[in-house]
Amino acid sequence: MSLYMYWSGPDFDFGNFLAVASAAVHAPGQVVLLVDEEPVDNHWFSLLASVPRVVVEPVDVDRRMSAEHAALYRRMTFVAHRSDLVSFWVLAHGGGFYLDTDTLTTRSLAGLPPRLLFDDGKIVHVGAMSFPPGDPLPAAMVDDFLRMPAQDLDVYQSIVYRWTRLVRNAAAPGDFGALDSFFPVHWKEWERIFTEPGSAGEADAVHVLHHYGWFSRKYTAAMDVAWLRTHPCLFSELALPVVAELEDLLGSLDPVGSRS
Repeated sequence: MSLYMYWSGPDFDFGNFLAVASAAVHAPGQVVLLVDEEPVDNHWFSLLASVPRVVVEPVDVDRRMSAEHAALYRRMTFVAHRSDLVSFWVLAHGGGFYLDTDTLTTRSLAGLPPRLLFDDGKIVHVGAMSFPPGDPLPAAMVDDFLRMPAQDLDVYQSIVYRWTRLVRNAAAPGDFGALDSFFPVHWKEWERIFTEPGSAGEADAVHVLHHYGWFSRKYTAAMDVAWLRTHPCLFSELALPVVAELEDLLGSLDPVGSRS
């Protein structure tokens, strides 16, 4: 079963590289990075070509989607909305796992339930989810996109709200995973990941760390392997073992040119 991620834009940093590469280390199948706008002359994006089981593909909405969905995609102004549409489309048409590119996968994803969702009491997350082939939930969301009022395109959280309502009407309690294993901190407390060591046993509990990249880019944009080794914090605790595995595969993760 493939794991999908989405990228658009020039600023692909070390944290984004770790998102894709750590997923490739720990996912049972290939990792497909679907790219809309490809970074140019970017060290970390180029390095993905050397990571085993990473496949970079253009989004190509005209080939992948219906004409109506492709037109909707082009009307979307938020990258997050475009990412959501693409992720639900690929999951509806083949199943698999989806992760945002502001995550860090620290343990094997093999053996997780084929349908896996995360509800934090306010929303059902779209940044980490899994569905078997033919699952009706992502297909229902793909249909729901075409019922969105035009004004919802101007509301950043509109899609996750629609998804939350749909899931709560259709999913079963057993479909939901342990929130603290994928979203161990609330988004308002995201900075703790980069400034404080993990609490007792916290690192051992994390499967996938979501670090809310719109905010955390202030750290990941300045980050490389040397940063991890000189900044003790939960992110470094979780990332350094992944880096060691990647260095065994790729050799040194040379930071030269990483801030293209």
